[in-house]
Amino acid sequence: MPFGTKTVFRDAHRSLFVLNSVDMDFDPLSLYTAQTPGEEEFDQEQYTEQSPKDIPQETLNSDVNLADYEEDDDPMHPVHPLDLPAIRLQPPRAVLHTLLRLLALEEIYNFSNSSNTDQKYTSVQETFQSKNIKLIDAERALPWFSQHCPRFNTLEKLSYLPYLAGPLKATGQYNAWLSKIISSGLSWIPNSDDIMKEATLRLSENCGRTAQPEIVRKIGIPNLDKIYKNGAYLQLREPSLTGDNLGLKTWGSSLVLSNRLVNNPREKYLREPVLELGSGTGLVGMASAILGCETFLTDLAEIVPNLVSNIELNQVECTVHELDWRDPSSFKRTFPNQKFKTIILSDPIYSSLHPQWVFNMVNEFLKDDEDSRVLLQIPLRPKYEEERERLWSLMSDFVEKESCIEEGFDDFGAMRYSFKLYTKI
Repeated sequence: MPFGTKTVFRDAHRSLFVLNSVDMDFDPLSLYTAQTPGEEEFDQEQYTEQSPKDIPQETLNSDVNLADYEEDDDPMHPVHPLDLPAIRLQPPRAVLHTLLRLLALEEIYNFSNSSNTDQKYTSVQETFQSKNIKLIDAERALPWFSQHCPRFNTLEKLSYLPYLAGPLKATGQYNAWLSKIISSGLSWIPNSDDIMKEATLRLSENCGRTAQPEIVRKIGIPNLDKIYKNGAYLQLREPSLTGDNLGLKTWGSSLVLSNRLVNNPREKYLREPVLELGSGTGLVGMASAILGCETFLTDLAEIVPNLVSNIELNQVECTVHELDWRDPSSFKRTFPNQKFKTIILSDPIYSSLHPQWVFNMVNEFLKDDEDSRVLLQIPLRPKYEEERERLWSLMSDFVEKESCIEEGFDDFGAMRYSFKLYTKI
């Protein structure tokens, strides 16, 4: 493998393990708490009364002079559902293609749809380029916009759309508009499959992480650029979240633990070699490897291919292999007698079976040395108190050297996390 990644698939012919309700007593919906009804409802009064001067200046280029625009025709107002073209008017391909591309999901940085510097308006050209829209294609749409949707009758007005569409996407009317495109069949547009695909993607993107298609998430960690040759963030590919394959998603606990590792002296927490159990998309294991530790990243066979692609994407040197907590024989055949001085786990519990499995793996692979340690980062989900207590009880044979509660968040909102450091003695 490139970039020094070592990956072994000797047992690739084996059937993939599938975690299902029979052997996992697992409900994916239990991993997050539903929001209070009405929490995301659109505030129409706030919308209609908002002045262009109330829009955060950070989202716009400081060179933009709002005074140049008439109050009644100000392109800096947030986009209203009525600004979108009525589907009954049969908007042409160029119109729908341009709008749907401009409304595409913004880059996901950590667990929000913006970078750590916030999205800033730069120019017409850069906005269209970032959305993969050719200016000549957008120009074809302008005559129709001038007649039916004057809000978007210039390239400049269109280029503001990605930065002003937040209130629009919070409304039910936006999803309804996308649904009308899909249900219309677009009979007036020849070969409309590409437009239909764009509308379907926009709808899924606006229905939360569990409905979204594959994404590449940028994870920024303070001071990462001081130790990582490729910059201040890692890129994590996340396929669509389906079934029980939760290892295909990045969870908040991995960001909290990675931040701890990167922003403390390496010797405070890590001893080589390092084993990460349940690596998922690989964030914590890659942080360990970037810090210079010999690190093994492991997960179930069906998770490993995406894990490998993330390691290659970020050019991190480490070892990757399948390790099933129920049957670690494949790993043990490949690495006979391999023991580790540090074992890392982040968010390892979403079944009543997991505490025992975690404990079994720690006993199996932790080196019998007084300086060996286990790092655990576990979200305090309200439905898993018993499982956490079971794990803490099992770990009582070890010495709890450090423990704290930390605040964090992920795609499903704010969360509190428990960090614990255990040693042999």
